[in-house]
Amino acid sequence: MDADSSAPGDPYPFAPNKGAAIFFTTAFACSGLFHAFQFYHYKCLKLTILLPICCAIEVAGLATRTYGAIHPDDAQTYTASTLLINLAPPAFQLANFLILGRLFHFIPYFAPMHPNRMFVTFASMTFIIELLTATGVAFLSNPSLPLKDLQRGDSMAKAALVLQILVFCLFSLLAGILHRCCYTGSIDSPLVRRPLGALYASFALILARTIYRLVEQFNTPLGPRPADPAVLHPAVRYEWYFYVFDASLMLLNSVLWNVLHPRRYLPENPVWYLAQDGKTQVKGPGWKDTRSLTETFMDPFAALTARGGHTRPFWEHNGYKLKRRR
Repeated sequence: MDADSSAPGDPYPFAPNKGAAIFFTTAFACSGLFHAFQFYHYKCLKLTILLPICCAIEVAGLATRTYGAIHPDDAQTYTASTLLINLAPPAFQLANFLILGRLFHFIPYFAPMHPNRMFVTFASMTFIIELLTATGVAFLSNPSLPLKDLQRGDSMAKAALVLQILVFCLFSLLAGILHRCCYTGSIDSPLVRRPLGALYASFALILARTIYRLVEQFNTPLGPRPADPAVLHPAVRYEWYFYVFDASLMLLNSVLWNVLHPRRYLPENPVWYLAQDGKTQVKGPGWKDTRSLTETFMDPFAALTARGGHTRPFWEHNGYKLKRRR
């Protein structure tokens, strides 16, 4: 990972380390295969399908980086590797919203918004992030382009990272509302507490990686690489930053869900939910939003629905009552 041993024409500002790339390729492959086994074992294809897909993207990106370490002058390999490695974290982030949505199904009386509509909203935001990332990388990977095009690509890459920070803030808001309601409603079941804690840990890992990428992006010079690597920011100049603050954090995130798999705590079918006593699991009709798409868009948190005009939620007549914490 020596910053000063790359050839002047190479797209990398350092000599890529083949051993590290092989290690992380293998590690992500093992984690992804375990995820595939787990969604078959737990029968949770809809809940965790994104996790093995994310690992597959990481494997493709790091395998391409391994090839790039052998052929460091191959610009197309560098572009493909950079693109794939940057596409995986937003997809990991979206996988977390699937799990948060299943928690909303499991504790419907505390969910701040309809879980399916929440997922569609953040899936749309993730699509925009991925589109900005792909376009930005396409521009930035070709330093011979006019400065105007490089600036456009730089702006897109930065916008994608800032949007990821915004998504994290929205997650914190939704998860925080759920967490606070569980506390005040005396819902302290490990079936809720553990997956929610794992979600916090996962988003913290993804956030740390995103902050690193922001620092790197804001300190990456546009155009041809400077002849003197000493003028580059350390996050750009040294490869170990990538393996510590990107690859390692994303691998930890993947392994986190291998260990604390959501199906260990949440039911296979989302129609089953935790009753207000915090102990009994009840089979309901499933969450159905009777509001129109316009109503949901204008009032995503259903703040006005309780004033009348819609059917009472199914959990309000199941015979269980909340015990408010004093």
